[in-house]
Amino acid sequence: MNDNFARQYIHITGIVQGVGFRPFVYQLALQYALVGWVINDSEGVKIDVQGNTDNLEQFIIDLQQQAPPLSRIDHMTVTVASLWLAAEKPALFTIEKSQHCDSTTVCISPDQGLCNACKQDIANPTSRYYQYPFTNCTHCGPRYSITRALPYDRATTSMNSFALCSDCQQAYQNPLDRRYHAQPISCAICGPWTRLIDYSHNHTFLSATVSDKTELTQQAAIIELARRLQAGAVVAIKGVGGFHLVCDGTNAKAVTQLRHIKHRQQKPLAVMVADIETAQQLVIGESIEWQALESQARPIVLMQKSPPVTENQVKIPRLAVNVAPNVPYLGVMLPYTPLHYLLFTALAEVNATAVLVMTSANVSGMPIATDVQQVEHQFSGSINCVLDHNRPIVHACDDSVVHYAGGKIRTLRMARGYAPYSQFGYQAKTITLALGAQQKSTIALALPKQWVLSPYIGDLNNLDTEQRYQQTVADLQALYHVTAPQIVCDKHANYHSTAFAKQRVIDSKRPLNLLQVQHHHAHILAVMAEFNLTKPVLGFTFDGTGWGDDDTVWGGEVLLASCADYQRIGHLRPFRLIGGEQAIKEPARLLLAMLLECYALDDIKAMQLSAFSAWSEAHFNNLYQLWQSGSRSPYTSSMGRLIDAWACLLGLVDKVNYDGQCGLLLEQAAEQDIYHIPLSFQMTADGIIDWQPLFAHVLPLVGEINDDKRQTWINSLAHGVLMAIAKMIVTIAKQHPNHAVVLGGGVFQNRILVNKIYHQFSELSQSLYCGEKLPSNDGAIAAGQLWYALHHHINSTIKSQEP
Repeated sequence: MNDNFARQYIHITGIVQGVGFRPFVYQLALQYALVGWVINDSEGVKIDVQGNTDNLEQFIIDLQQQAPPLSRIDHMTVTVASLWLAAEKPALFTIEKSQHCDSTTVCISPDQGLCNACKQDIANPTSRYYQYPFTNCTHCGPRYSITRALPYDRATTSMNSFALCSDCQQAYQNPLDRRYHAQPISCAICGPWTRLIDYSHNHTFLSATVSDKTELTQQAAIIELARRLQAGAVVAIKGVGGFHLVCDGTNAKAVTQLRHIKHRQQKPLAVMVADIETAQQLVIGESIEWQALESQARPIVLMQKSPPVTENQVKIPRLAVNVAPNVPYLGVMLPYTPLHYLLFTALAEVNATAVLVMTSANVSGMPIATDVQQVEHQFSGSINCVLDHNRPIVHACDDSVVHYAGGKIRTLRMARGYAPYSQFGYQAKTITLALGAQQKSTIALALPKQWVLSPYIGDLNNLDTEQRYQQTVADLQALYHVTAPQIVCDKHANYHSTAFAKQRVIDSKRPLNLLQVQHHHAHILAVMAEFNLTKPVLGFTFDGTGWGDDDTVWGGEVLLASCADYQRIGHLRPFRLIGGEQAIKEPARLLLAMLLECYALDDIKAMQLSAFSAWSEAHFNNLYQLWQSGSRSPYTSSMGRLIDAWACLLGLVDKVNYDGQCGLLLEQAAEQDIYHIPLSFQMTADGIIDWQPLFAHVLPLVGEINDDKRQTWINSLAHGVLMAIAKMIVTIAKQHPNHAVVLGGGVFQNRILVNKIYHQFSELSQSLYCGEKLPSNDGAIAAGQLWYALHHHINSTIKSQEP
């Protein structure tokens, strides 16, 4: 008889906690008449199970093929065990209480959008979750943003102060209920609640308390918020990972006010719409883009704006022009919390628009606000009201942003729904903390059996963001119960992340290893980390700024790179940043610097380029003197800066108002090209990518282009320079046919460029990699640094290092 029975011990790692995995295992065991137990601990999910051999075999197959939608199985080991003796054999299959272990290898799930079943609950008048704005189950809702420690249990989340009512307790304890051990579950009787804090009459935020009889809560608060949005108010709403600033997306005056409040004059804003039908009136896209928009991660998807339509075709009021002015794309997202759905229902009831501008509640450059005091500090006296709630946000998390390029959905900002990002598949010898870069900062942590990348934090340009960054460093290590004995950072001495790393080494009371990785090498390594590449690759790393090994500013680099080292085999011809950082804000300085490498000053003046038309003779001469001074005008080989200069030459931009503006405007012009003027770089024998032929081709034509043809000319030259970059990459790649090609750096966020490169590589046998889950920009630098550390062999322990 025993020949037909078996007992097996199963260990599963991945995203398997807080996603309904144990009740799934329980129900599967009941289905196959198995006995034993399942348990959560800090190492994942463990199952000890016995039963009919055939049933047990199918049970293991179904574990992998029918796992809950939010779960992710990274590794599963199955070990044969001796059958239980009759006296020991469990009578049933049970779910055991979670346990802690010394080693933490479990993945924490990112926050997820509302599932369809919960969406039906909040709309069903007979459900006890009807109109409850915090409805969730094991298949949806907050995860990372409320978690204080692992394993993921209610006691270790910000829901621990909300005692379950009898009905919720019954659901929580019933393995057959989809809310079994759903840690954030609650209802209107026992859970968090919303409140509207009125700021329209200069009340202080904190004067409205729970005891204030005039305060509106729950559905009444949401309905009043809808009325205020309809009337043109700018409001703040507390979400999953932080507050949003919100206004009617069809009200240009409200959008202008929001921009003034946020100090964001031109950068495009994103909108949230009620449903996919509304989105289809605003944007067009491929099926994969619509799938990303509707996915449970609910990112902001940058999609092509819909072409103009006649009045009788418009079913909703027109989007205000100042939402995303002068750019080809609109960032769109769908509701992802019950509160969002209830708000759109309330908007429909008051006949308001179904399009809301929804942007992170922070003055530009500051971290997103996570409590009402931070909202008050940043926006006191500027907004109409706040829809607050009393579920604490443990970890801030912005909205994720993606777009479609090179046949794939690619992440531009990795945050809610996607982060923390985790990956298994190697054995880390040393727990390591990677501290990322200065811009778009993230941090990463290598644990014994996985590595983890944090959500987007922000640019480390102010004290508030630096404090949020340092808190994230502390929180991520605390979450996994580790203190990293090894740190890895950028080589740029003036990055806050670098200074922070060196200070930690100095302050450490125990030996602490410090590694530093060159910025552009880290860009290539980040792509290698995502795709688990360990063999040497040919890397193109094009971005705006990064400190090079020769003490110049790099950014147009061709590297033969391995996990441990690299060789710079090519780079863009250098030119000066006239006045240093000021040149980044005024791209006409970049254009002048490039021309001065090729022409005399008087010849440049005689060209009478429109980019310099506002300059006086004295200003021209002053900039020329700056150009001649080495210390105040460092050399750069940046492809990002070349793109800025080219956009300036074409008259697309005068002063840069936000990061990536020049590339975006160049992309918009290139999309409209119909003539395809051929442009090309010249590549020298010593690996210099010379841009002078671009100007030699274009400058003689400047005076011959009349106004009627100017836009056509601009479009063709915008397309031509992107095509020239793509052709140059392919040409160099063909010289190294045995190497896979890797693209890294913010320039590869340009979808036209990426599309051109992938199209040309479709005819080659070489493999091509560009970030998909991880962004191409500096948001993935920490992952690249970590990949370096994981393949670096330490020969000695460094206690301290000169700061």
